[in-house]
Amino acid sequence: MTYTIGLATTFHDPAVAILDPAGEVLFAEATERYLQYKRAPNCEPDPAPRMEGLLKRYIPEGAQIRIATSWGEAFTGFLDQMSRAGSFSLDALLKLSPELNRSLVPERTERALIASLHTGQQRAGLGTLLGLDRAFGKADITGLTRHGHHLSHAAYACWSSPFSDAACLIVDGMGETGASAIFALKDGAITEVKRHRGRESIGFYFGLVTDLAGFDQAKGEEWKIMGLAPYGKTDAELMALLRKLYRIEGHKLSFADAATVRSVSQDILARRPPEALEQGWADLARCGQDVFAEMMEALLSETAALVPSDNLVLAGGCALNSSFNGKIVGRHGFARVFVPSAPADDGNAIGAAWLSHAQANPGWRAPRGPQTPYLGSTVSTEPLERMQAWEPRLRKLAPDEVAPTTARLLTEGKLIGWVQGRAEFGPRALGNRSILADPRPANAKDLLNAKVKYREAFRPFAPSILAEHGAAWFEHYQDAPYMERTLVWKDAVRAHVPAVVHEDGTGRLQSVTAERNPRYHALISAFHALTGVPVVLNTSFNIMGKPILHTAEDAILMFYTSGLDALVVEDWLLVK
Repeated sequence: MTYTIGLATTFHDPAVAILDPAGEVLFAEATERYLQYKRAPNCEPDPAPRMEGLLKRYIPEGAQIRIATSWGEAFTGFLDQMSRAGSFSLDALLKLSPELNRSLVPERTERALIASLHTGQQRAGLGTLLGLDRAFGKADITGLTRHGHHLSHAAYACWSSPFSDAACLIVDGMGETGASAIFALKDGAITEVKRHRGRESIGFYFGLVTDLAGFDQAKGEEWKIMGLAPYGKTDAELMALLRKLYRIEGHKLSFADAATVRSVSQDILARRPPEALEQGWADLARCGQDVFAEMMEALLSETAALVPSDNLVLAGGCALNSSFNGKIVGRHGFARVFVPSAPADDGNAIGAAWLSHAQANPGWRAPRGPQTPYLGSTVSTEPLERMQAWEPRLRKLAPDEVAPTTARLLTEGKLIGWVQGRAEFGPRALGNRSILADPRPANAKDLLNAKVKYREAFRPFAPSILAEHGAAWFEHYQDAPYMERTLVWKDAVRAHVPAVVHEDGTGRLQSVTAERNPRYHALISAFHALTGVPVVLNTSFNIMGKPILHTAEDAILMFYTSGLDALVVEDWLLVK
């Protein structure tokens, strides 16, 4: 009886996953939630105190455990060689240039990131070992297996998709030999078809645009480029400059040399308006997003040529670009597109675990059909039970009262924190760790930004829609369970939900069904019955710069220190 613990061990977005002996996912969560540290840079995915509790909950004492991680054996050995040669010492790093290189990041920065990656591989599994010793007094670990980074992406994405056959494209910032790869999924088996080589990447390109536009890629502010782009206009000179960074020959995408990268960056900075550092640079965001789309189109064209299929699986950090994802269906022969709930590096915790389980169990295949995203922690309601003694505005509802009561509060204009069941795996709040609002008032977005989220006014809020009504509200409707793509609202309905219609007429929707999330579906259904609108505004339960909440205490603190009007945690209701 062997359980598998998967670890995502990049220098950002660490995560842990636990599989049972049959390969079913028992738990998966990004470590930033537990640490309450956005993206948890350079943190171990499995801190010992955290693992002690998870092991006691999900793994019986005496069971054997294998550990899997998301960077391959050969690459890890290469990093070890670099370390022995002194390449990762501070003295060595200080000798490197702080100027941009071909990777579209500074040479020194790139090497420091690789040094951090090496450190992550060295300590992989140590937290789990310590947690086991604390939980059970011994660590019965059978060993550590390492799996390719892009292969881990592909395993998680393909095996959690509804497809048995598909083309798979992985695009991110950094891999073992390059930043993108193409795989074929055939009868549930994954085969590498093409691995791109070179230090450059579309992910690093988008990070450079983020910095040039006045934001900070180190803080994960690429989201702001997608949100700001619809407010910008296409600038011919900016487009010409950005296009100097790459070229497309046939299906081949290649990047410029370091001198060109530096020259383009300097020319763009010379054009940057002074207010960009405060407001962002909308025209560059628009042009940057358009060029990103050109690059991705080249990779999709190559993928379709190498692996012809009606089905596309897309993962890697660049698969978080929901603005582009919504435009893929119907192009390059792809009739269906699947993006998992955690396409970035946190998803590799499941991918590596599944690869390790498959390696130990020849012939095993992951269960068909999309995985639920609700794989993370639950919250304890014990703090609310204690609060009853002194908080008269707190009450416990009957389970069948929760949805209609919350729906009524939404119609009254209340901003509501909503915490139910298990946390979502991935960066999106999908109705279990959400802030909800009525999408009908035009000022709902401004109220949320001013009173709760404290973020830029240009950033959109997402609609959660009853899936059975999707085709009546969106052009060319596609099922979007993980809020992973934007679609265009139909003209006739936009005036009904102005708070969730973005500047370009799109919405990054979540399709909600009773099967996927019964209580959330019941809430939206109750709101629909009261208003005729099968949509609620949904945004993540956090404030800007912080991860989504992890505990009931986090929710209570945000309730009392922000403009939230009500808090619903399981069956408990707290109002101001």
